[in-house]
Amino acid sequence: MILGSILFASLLLIMNWMNIRLLYSGTYSRLQKGEKTFNLSPIAPASGIGYVLGQVILSSFFVESVKFLMIIGVLSILSVATAYFSTSIHKYFYIRRNIEKVKQVYPPFGLPENERTMIERKGKKRRRHEKA
Repeated sequence: MILGSILFASLLLIMNWMNIRLLYSGTYSRLQKGEKTFNLSPIAPASGIGYVLGQVILSSFFVESVKFLMIIGVLSILSVATAYFSTSIHKYFYIRRNIEKVKQVYPPFGLPENERTMIERKGKKRRRHEKA
């Protein structure tokens, strides 16, 4: 129980540290603009999926083991989801602190939906005329 709590807390800390690092280094904006692509080697997810499938197949011979494996799997998914969603907190505070910078990059930010869609339509029309 104590080790699980320590591992969960360290997962949260690592995910949030990585998020802050990516947020303030400008990686998120480069990814959003399409300047930088994020390539994940297909070997990494394949090895993870293979490990999980192998564990399920091997533990299927022991009924009690499958129950524990399912509980561990659900707790793992919940802990990773919690860590991932906690990174949104930092994005929120960053936007609140730097609202003027955000509005420089994305002028319709904070406007009502009908005004945003009107601005976006005008922008699309201008781009079409500039290309022609």
